[in-house]
Amino acid sequence: MAFTPKTKEFKSTAGNEYTFQNVPHSKQAEIVDDGTGIHGKVLNSRMMPLILKHIVVVPNGLTMDDFESWEELEEVTTEAFSFLRTGQ
Repeated sequence: MAFTPKTKEFKSTAGNEYTFQNVPHSKQAEIVDDGTGIHGKVLNSRMMPLILKHIVVVPNGLTMDDFESWEELEEVTTEAFSFLRTGQ
C-alpha cells in the first residue's frame, strides 16, 4: 500500500488559515526523533521549526518568528502535530 498524502484546513483563533499535509511514516519518525530530547520530551525550539517546515504547507516557508504571538504559534504547531500523529 503506497503512501497517499492527506491535508487538513485549519483556522486559528486569530482567524488565520493554514493547510497541513501529513508525511510518510519514515519522515514522521525523523521529525519526532529530531524534535525530542534524550528522555522523549518535545523541545519547542526543535519541534516547532520542523512542523512549520514539513507539515504546515500553506502558507509555505513559515518560521517561528513569523507569528505575532506565541499563543498562535503554539496553537498552530500543536494542531499540526496532532494531525501528523492522527491524520485528523
